[in-house]
Amino acid sequence: MEFAAYLKSFLGLLAIVDPLIAVPLFLALTPSATPRDRKRIARIAAVSVFFILAGGMLFGGPVLQFFGISLPSFKVAGAILLLMSAMSAFNAETGRTRQTPEEQAEATHKHAVAVVPLATPLLAGPGSISMVIVFGQSHAGIAAFGKAAHLGIMALVILVVALLTWLALRAAERVSTVLGVTGMNILTRVGGLITAALAIEILASGLTGLFPGWKN
Repeated sequence: MEFAAYLKSFLGLLAIVDPLIAVPLFLALTPSATPRDRKRIARIAAVSVFFILAGGMLFGGPVLQFFGISLPSFKVAGAILLLMSAMSAFNAETGRTRQTPEEQAEATHKHAVAVVPLATPLLAGPGSISMVIVFGQSHAGIAAFGKAAHLGIMALVILVVALLTWLALRAAERVSTVLGVTGMNILTRVGGLITAALAIEILASGLTGLFPGWKN
């Protein structure tokens, strides 16, 4: 049962990070980069995604406590962000919740694009950070394995997502050629559907936490 919960967490996080949505931007931001430079940019972006999401998972709870924000309230806010990202995915767009035009224009150095805007906010954006904070603080695995072991398993989940992101960016040219615009848009929309369904579950959990009477 716990394995299914972690598998669901992995698929949900992979859907919201959605490495394929970064492929066109990765190619657009590195038009004159050598194959060696692109490999380095892909590696830096994937490492940045891991540390951003792992940091959010580990320190998100204490930050919520510091500001006096309840987990149910954060679940509702995070679910809204996930729904916004899902709607952008339905339209095969990056969406302003992931990246603003100002953030895209800020990245001028050929390696700087690996962190901004690729790693954040495009891949590890508000939606994915909210998701790992929620999973880090409220998950079926906590009762079964304990908090420390649960966080370790979730860190492994994040690591696998980061590795898949690295592979997708390394193979960006081949992925773009094989799938084409239509193929990537279809996969992005499927990811958006999964993200939307997960957002509804988190929203329902947050609302019943805020209003316990709604469970009846």
